[in-house]
Amino acid sequence: MIALHGSGIRIPAISWFLNRHSTTVRRWISRAKNNKTLQDLKRIGSPAVYSLQIKLKTIAFYCQVSPLPGCAGWSSRWAAKYLEAHNDILGCAPSHSTIRRSLNAHALRPYLHKYFLTITDADFFPKMDHVIDLYLNPPEYLFNFDECPGIQATHPLSPNLPAAPGKPQYEDPSYKRNGTVDLLAFLNPKDGKVFGRCTDNHNTQTLIGVFKEHVATLPSDAPLHYIMDNLNTHFNEEFCKTVAALSNVHYSYLKTGTERRQWLQSDNKRIVIHFVPFHGSWLNMIEIWFGILNNLKSRQIITMF
Repeated sequence: MIALHGSGIRIPAISWFLNRHSTTVRRWISRAKNNKTLQDLKRIGSPAVYSLQIKLKTIAFYCQVSPLPGCAGWSSRWAAKYLEAHNDILGCAPSHSTIRRSLNAHALRPYLHKYFLTITDADFFPKMDHVIDLYLNPPEYLFNFDECPGIQATHPLSPNLPAAPGKPQYEDPSYKRNGTVDLLAFLNPKDGKVFGRCTDNHNTQTLIGVFKEHVATLPSDAPLHYIMDNLNTHFNEEFCKTVAALSNVHYSYLKTGTERRQWLQSDNKRIVIHFVPFHGSWLNMIEIWFGILNNLKSRQIITMF
């Protein structure tokens, strides 16, 4: 504020540029003209319990210490309990609310982590445009396919208690584990209907079996289009042979995955497979539906199919 004012910039412009009220700008300029200290004046009230050094150590703790293998980070309550049990780290035991305030006071938060995918496919944008064009101008029979593996199948040990006026539905948190299942699903983006099968795995033979079952539900002479990601079972030799048999065309052995994907994408046969770009599985609309399922309980998913 003072430097800008000394350069001849007017107070309203300084206020707008620094996003501070004009009264605040005038106050600091006045203090500088009267040769007063630029440090904050002493405030009334109790002195701070935790010094700036303690707050910085708290941030360093979050950046340098992992809770457990496979855990993304600490919760404030978990960290408060841990720091209370390990008093030597900070020399004190701040509460979870104090920890949260210390972390939120800084704009830079290096203890937060988020995944991102870089574009590795040289033809990413042409492939993306092709998939989007399919959504905008869909053929009569267009389906999104993918697998959702490792769904935990559980069974409640007691029935839910129905909701009453002013009270929610009560659910018993205890349950019996029945292992895990894989869900193979086909989404029709035109009407939102889903064809799905729960299976013990999602290997090639399982995929082929469910794929044949889905094709059998459709008119035998209709062109079929499927949008898939680049999982190897979606373009291996056995799957190519299956598509050829269902399309009633000849298939010759192709050595590389690139060649097999090109053959599957060719439109000179009844069944056409459209592959999303590498690192572009989010272009497959079935992922949206799987995301909705993640908000449901596993036992509800299992009973749907």
